[in-house]
Amino acid sequence: MSGEILKTQTKVAGKLGKLGTSIDKLRIVIEAVATARASVTPNDPAGARGYLGWQMGTRRLRDVHAGNDGWEKDDTDQVPTIRNDLLGIRIAILNTDDGTCIEDSKPKNRSKKGPATDKAVDINQGSFMEVLEESISKITPIRPTAPDLCLTYYLCVYQEGDDVRGELSLATQTSSGFLTGFSERTFVIGGEAGDPDDITRKSASDDSEFDIPVSRKKKI
Repeated sequence: MSGEILKTQTKVAGKLGKLGTSIDKLRIVIEAVATARASVTPNDPAGARGYLGWQMGTRRLRDVHAGNDGWEKDDTDQVPTIRNDLLGIRIAILNTDDGTCIEDSKPKNRSKKGPATDKAVDINQGSFMEVLEESISKITPIRPTAPDLCLTYYLCVYQEGDDVRGELSLATQTSSGFLTGFSERTFVIGGEAGDPDDITRKSASDDSEFDIPVSRKKKI
């Protein structure tokens, strides 16, 4: 299943706006994943590139979203995501292969996933998806959605050397722990989305233009 593919900046920006995010915010997250993966040396343990990319991508995903526009961090089924109950969606970070941002191919996760991913994809392919798509196309807010009924979008990130790609996609099929089909793919950067001239390999800890909410502990 290939589904809808959005590549032009206008269509991508419009779609991401409906999903409560933006090209600029997701670029920050994609750069964090790419920077973390590129920082790994041959002396790091096996699997370090994947883990560090996922870790730093998840952190930045939460940094630029959580506490704003209905987003909050979420760990339902022990999967770290951000969740927006008004939109009825979650976003998770996923390290993927060179099928990312290529229309005639599709992104495949680099490591096998377990039952939590199968459950998320089962919800994605259910009839609830049609209800959400109809609601999310409207300007008026929709009613809050229970966390265990949210659709799960994956921010698929590929990085090898200077080749950095990222797409926000809704998986609807899995096989043996790997994503195999999508109903939506929104190309954010790289591949057939094109590489913007201003992309840089920023440190994953660099400040951004987005305010990060800080909660101060009350003195006892």
